[in-house]
Amino acid sequence: MNVTPDGWCSPSEGQDVEAFIAEFVASRPPLTGAEIAELRAIFRPALAKVAQRAASEADTDAA
Repeated sequence: MNVTPDGWCSPSEGQDVEAFIAEFVASRPPLTGAEIAELRAIFRPALAKVAQRAASEADTDAA
């Protein structure tokens, strides 16, 4: 997991989304089950968009 000086977290290059979420959650205990579910609901769609954008840029670069 990458962390900026401002405290923003993002997955390391090549890090699986589930591994990133697990690392993020583990770094901020103690979280309740509801908080963990909320973080998963927030991060999954955002990370999917980032991955889709990266794949699209890779396709553009390859062409």
